[in-house]
Amino acid sequence: MTAAAETLRIAAEAVCGERNESYGSPVDDFRTQAEMFSSYLSRTNGTNVLVTASDIAALMILVKIARQAHRAKPDNWIDAAGYAACGAQCDSQL
Repeated sequence: MTAAAETLRIAAEAVCGERNESYGSPVDDFRTQAEMFSSYLSRTNGTNVLVTASDIAALMILVKIARQAHRAKPDNWIDAAGYAACGAQCDSQL
């Protein structure tokens, strides 16, 4: 199995299995986070800021990219793939 296929396999297992058991539906979880970020950013910026569930997925991917820039680890790519899948799920339920 290639590194790419193994990365996607592990990410799929996490997103479609253990992640849901630990945190619930990614869409519900990311929507909750988006509401919290929107409220916080609106208050601190003095203007309405709307963060979406898809934004949360994208931002989490950026966190993983920043960590990869600091120190390369396979886990960063696995998590980024998982967050991309969660973002796709969020977009499919708009």
